[in-house]
Amino acid sequence: MDKPPTEEKTREEVEAERKAKRAAKQERKKAALEKQKPEGLEIQKKSKDPSTESPIAVDLVKVPKPKPDVPKAAAPKKSSIQKIETTKKVIKSNKNKENIIVKKAEEVKPTAKKVNLVNLVKKSAGPVTHKVKLFNHLYIDSISLVTENKLKINSGKVHPSFIKLGVQMQTSVVAGSNARCLAFLYALKQTISDFVTPEHKHFSRSFEEHLRPAIDHLMACRPFSVSMNNAHKNIMSHVKRLPHNISDCHAKEALETVINNYIYVQIHMAGMAICIAAQNKIGKGDVILTYGYSSLIERILTDAHSNNKQFSVIVVDSAPWYEGRQLLHRLVRNNIQCTYVLLSATSFIMTRATKVLLGAHALLANGYVMGRAGSSQIALVAKHFNVPVLVCCETYKFTERVQTDSIVFNELGNENDVMPREQWLNNRYLTPLGLRYDVTTSDLITAVVTEIAILPCTSVPVVLRVRTN
Repeated sequence: MDKPPTEEKTREEVEAERKAKRAAKQERKKAALEKQKPEGLEIQKKSKDPSTESPIAVDLVKVPKPKPDVPKAAAPKKSSIQKIETTKKVIKSNKNKENIIVKKAEEVKPTAKKVNLVNLVKKSAGPVTHKVKLFNHLYIDSISLVTENKLKINSGKVHPSFIKLGVQMQTSVVAGSNARCLAFLYALKQTISDFVTPEHKHFSRSFEEHLRPAIDHLMACRPFSVSMNNAHKNIMSHVKRLPHNISDCHAKEALETVINNYIYVQIHMAGMAICIAAQNKIGKGDVILTYGYSSLIERILTDAHSNNKQFSVIVVDSAPWYEGRQLLHRLVRNNIQCTYVLLSATSFIMTRATKVLLGAHALLANGYVMGRAGSSQIALVAKHFNVPVLVCCETYKFTERVQTDSIVFNELGNENDVMPREQWLNNRYLTPLGLRYDVTTSDLITAVVTEIAILPCTSVPVVLRVRTN
């Protein structure tokens, strides 16, 4: 059989039942307290209506009923006032516990805030260091180098001429193999003239110790070129061969003579001999293609034009440094007919060229040519169109180093020259890379014009052996 449906109570009926239950409960508590309180003492309540009485006020006068098993004489009765005091103490202790819990909770919150702040700092600490993994060995810790340089400069160990040269090299005011080598040798002359040998020391050893911080400073500003390395080795070999009993005056005169001879023979006279040899290869109506800027190529072309050679020049240039513009301005100033194009138009313009003249940063022992980035592309396109490629280079730029690609050793330019800083700094997926040099294989080079003769690239070891002997 189905159960009869239960009648649902209204909300008012439920509340009335609850109030009745509360009133009955309060009456029972009141009766228990009346039985336990001594004569002459009454507990006053704040409100006569038990329904409006707060539960806290009721707890203050709450006293447990005495157990019937325990006799009355076993434990002394406490007065209601004492019981109220004990209940107050319990409430205070509970409040203290609650305060302690709140304080611990507040202590936990800042730690969470700190963790969030640390995460925010990590996220907003700046961009990830932009490095190409293939060229990790070429990057330099610029921060540590700057601090070391400041310490060296402040200590007075670096001569002012080297400090000035470091700034000029770092800002590319002095650029190019010949210009950097000449500036280095002039700074070295100034340092030698101002050097004073300490007491009870030899000139050669003390000068070598005095020069080491200056060399380190220049290397930190920008790595040495092959021409600077060779010049430095040559001068220091003469410093070590100085006699121990030589005076400062005679030592300075001897070293200044060595430096002047090196500049005159290895740079000026070698450039003049290369100009004469290269001009003999320039015929009437030739269209000479060159790339970037080279002081030696500029000298060859201006001297050929002054000797009434009739030719025109195509200057190929590329980003980010656009060094070819400097060559273009100087050639146009000398009334030489020029055409200016970018590297991307090489294959189009090569059909008009009859010869290619290139400068060089260094010639390696395996016959490869190290030049400014883009030279290998020019030589490759010229090889495709059967245009002869002549590399003009002094023999003091020859090196015993062997290199088959541009990765083993190179120099990194400033990333901001490749593109503006705001475009790549905060982009973790974009890394600009500015390589200054590339390596051209010997099969792409027709010949090397030197002050000795016009030689094949593979003759570099022979020239090095003759120079050392």
